[in-house]
Amino acid sequence: MSQRKIKMKFMENKSSRLVTFSKRKSGLFKKAMELSILCGVEVVVLLFSVGGKAYSFGHPSIEAVTKKFIHQGEGSQMSHGESSNDDDNIVKLSQQLQDLKDQIQVEKDKKKDLDKALSKYEFINGKLPIDNLSLEELVEFKASLLSLKDNLAVKENEMERLPTPWRN
Repeated sequence: MSQRKIKMKFMENKSSRLVTFSKRKSGLFKKAMELSILCGVEVVVLLFSVGGKAYSFGHPSIEAVTKKFIHQGEGSQMSHGESSNDDDNIVKLSQQLQDLKDQIQVEKDKKKDLDKALSKYEFINGKLPIDNLSLEELVEFKASLLSLKDNLAVKENEMERLPTPWRN
């Protein structure tokens, strides 16, 4: 769906308002995370829905940033050593983020290749009628399935090694 300009005025339709809040909330949190990683800043975003439910995002944590904000006039500045350590962490996190983005692109490319390979087969009701395939096509299809199985096993192992927040 294409993006369209939405006038900045109160949305009368409650359903549309809830959908917009949900989408924009996740977009706002994503932008806050990117800002914290790219610029090395500490961020807190706190939202309250119309129903009074609180939604929050904080990096490195909500508690750490709000504590720093509350005590900002009390000499709570970090020492040079802490700042350097944070910079190292930011560089590592930025590299991890870029690695994940690269992996996503590789997987998207693989999906495109699989979609292209599958497009030459005729599916009936979402199923591939293998009875109509030639021996050569069956051998090729089997090889594709084995490759998919291997790729899934590799991806499962990679997911097990990721830190908990990156898992689905």
